[in-house]
Amino acid sequence: MILEDFLEILPLELGEYLIPATRVLQLRMVSKKMKDIVVRMQCGVDVRPGKTIRRIYDDQSVEYTQRRTAVNLFLGRSLQMCMTDFPIRNFTVHSMCIDQTGSLNAMLRHSRRLEVLDLYNNHIPDDAISDVFAAIPSSVRVLKLTRQWINRAAVTPLCALLERLTVLAELDLSENYLNSQGIEALTASITSTRLTHVSLRFNHLRSRFWGEHPQLGLDRFVLKELDLSHNLLQPVFGDGMYACIRDSACVLTKLDVSFNDLRVAGVSYLSTALRHSYALRHLNIAGNLCGDAAIALLLFVVHPHIPGEGCIALESLDVAHNNLTYASALLFHRCLFSSEALRRSLSTVSFSNNDLHDKGAMLIIEALLSCNMKKLSLAHCLMGETAGLCLAGTMLHWPMLAKLDVNGNHLCSTSLVLMARALTENESDDNHMLFTDNWILQAANQEIEEILSSPRPRKTSSMFPTQRP
Repeated sequence: MILEDFLEILPLELGEYLIPATRVLQLRMVSKKMKDIVVRMQCGVDVRPGKTIRRIYDDQSVEYTQRRTAVNLFLGRSLQMCMTDFPIRNFTVHSMCIDQTGSLNAMLRHSRRLEVLDLYNNHIPDDAISDVFAAIPSSVRVLKLTRQWINRAAVTPLCALLERLTVLAELDLSENYLNSQGIEALTASITSTRLTHVSLRFNHLRSRFWGEHPQLGLDRFVLKELDLSHNLLQPVFGDGMYACIRDSACVLTKLDVSFNDLRVAGVSYLSTALRHSYALRHLNIAGNLCGDAAIALLLFVVHPHIPGEGCIALESLDVAHNNLTYASALLFHRCLFSSEALRRSLSTVSFSNNDLHDKGAMLIIEALLSCNMKKLSLAHCLMGETAGLCLAGTMLHWPMLAKLDVNGNHLCSTSLVLMARALTENESDDNHMLFTDNWILQAANQEIEEILSSPRPRKTSSMFPTQRP
């Protein structure tokens, strides 16, 4: 039985469990029978440009007018589907130039059941973006406007939109030009009580030159995921960010404050806010120049040495670019060896761009020995061949390791070849190893590339390949 015949006899009450997985990748390929089935069951579908339209637009040899026609054709077809009561649940357009927004606005106005709107990196004209915001229906739960070139001029219509989205659960405004004043106005206009995911990375939320004090207004929300990376936020005591983290402690699972300007004071405030965040699984504080003292405070919160205090079972930890030394490696080693729960959960670690040397790197490698590692980054850590051989031997205990980054160290060909062989013999299906800028000759470089690109060998008890006659 073909899919359309099966769906035609499917009871209406079961449609919501099957049809939502259907994606209209290319609207002209959808048969009239399928359209009638979806309309009858009133089940939403996901719409995005099909392969043909995507191929035409991505082909730079095609004239711009033809590429623009392909985009307008897709938007026109989407509008036609809406006009025939075809319920669109998820509408996605990535990296296209939408210079004629008439069809897009009409489609949005007729999409009464739209839940997810993703307009990543679309070049919508400044004079038309207000009309697009006004056309977005209030049923949207997930709004992604990443790299949409939103500046202060677009803040007012965006605030009006956020006031209407009463069921909004996820908001992504990354890579725009909102700055501190714009974010303050936007967060104040949000009326949804269901907001749990917020991403505001790359938004110039702090300016050292103008001395802006960022009033983020995040303390109004209880969030599961918060991304404030690449914003130059400084350790201002009482900032809404720390209040939000403290109030979200029971549900917060992911926090990214990387590449700001928190330093020791900021990380100390952050550690206090994270004190009871037992649901936290992913923590990224890279690029904050915090030093060994701040890492000591943070690790004490992750695994406190106080009877009765719980442990934060992190799955990923990134402390790269923080001026860390052997002292931090020793603290990390002690933290893992005293926490069985953390050893079971931790699978992704990055200590890149820190002054660990052989002594510190070997402590970290030894601490991770009993972890089920999937990704490990020790790039630019001043590691020598001693730590490299230690890492190559330890990789035998990480059968699921998929990505290894040892760029920019003082490793030689012997340890790198052993690492490459160990990586290709594990159980992961997609392996990547970055090893440039080490002390290796061109011949050894080619040998490592061949090992990594060769077909996966059969599982053997040894990491060394069998000799060929």
